[in-house]
Amino acid sequence: MNIFIKSVLIKAATPFSPLLKKFPNIIWKIRYCKDYKKFPNLKKPQSFMEKILWLSLYSDTSMWSKLADKYRVREYVIDRCGEQYVNKIYGIYNSAIEIDYSLLPKSFVLKTTNSCATNIIVKDKNILNIKETNHKLNKWLKFPYGELTGQLHYTQIEPLIIAEKFMEQTKKSEQSLIDYKFFCFNGVPKYVVIYSDREENTHNYSVMVYDMDWNAYPEFVNSRCPISDIIPRPSALEEMISIASRLSEPFPFVRVDLYLINGSPIFGEMTFTPDVISNITPELTDQMSKWIDITSLKQQL
Repeated sequence: MNIFIKSVLIKAATPFSPLLKKFPNIIWKIRYCKDYKKFPNLKKPQSFMEKILWLSLYSDTSMWSKLADKYRVREYVIDRCGEQYVNKIYGIYNSAIEIDYSLLPKSFVLKTTNSCATNIIVKDKNILNIKETNHKLNKWLKFPYGELTGQLHYTQIEPLIIAEKFMEQTKKSEQSLIDYKFFCFNGVPKYVVIYSDREENTHNYSVMVYDMDWNAYPEFVNSRCPISDIIPRPSALEEMISIASRLSEPFPFVRVDLYLINGSPIFGEMTFTPDVISNITPELTDQMSKWIDITSLKQQL
């Protein structure tokens, strides 16, 4: 969708967000129809996204809000895996006006807790446009992401701003920072989708899919995405798999995102309702749908 048209539609819909909050199933169905050109079957969900939709509407999502919260999820990660796996935080703020940039290091990252893809990478604060940055952050804090997407667990997140350490490789490496996205089913990671060659403060990146034995599957990358070069098996792969397994164990499905900084895994985020249509193929999502067993959950209703 044209970016201008999308922004106009969002502005038009925002005043109705309290009403939209009451009808998440309608919002989800509209989104599903837009992406898949058909209505979802929620009585007998079969596809990956049908099952994700069903889980978001009818299963126990009481933990989803905490774990989708960029700040509160840290407690869960520390409890299950250890404090060494969470990134350093410099400050947390209710509004951008509270940020004292003089107290922050030269480089850092700003992000909001209540949405998706709302982060600003600052490599040199001396050339940062603070007025523009604060305006953007405050705008993000007010954005009703959960209501407008039908993902109601985001509506339960307190909107805050986090300043955290800028993650970068200090050891010699030809690789850019890589985002490892583990697709996990009842605590079992099955595939990892990696994003590399990412352009700062954009959604431009290259993609590759691997299984847990580090076999590459370029055929599972959506044709609209640049395919990344095959990279060597990470030295900490088993440790990363263990982290993803421990964090995902209570859930039928969740995506666990990790980074590898100078050989050490660092937690990124947990996502229960990922956008898969834009970067991986239906062949892979069809395979993954078989690993989401909602039979027992439906019997509990």
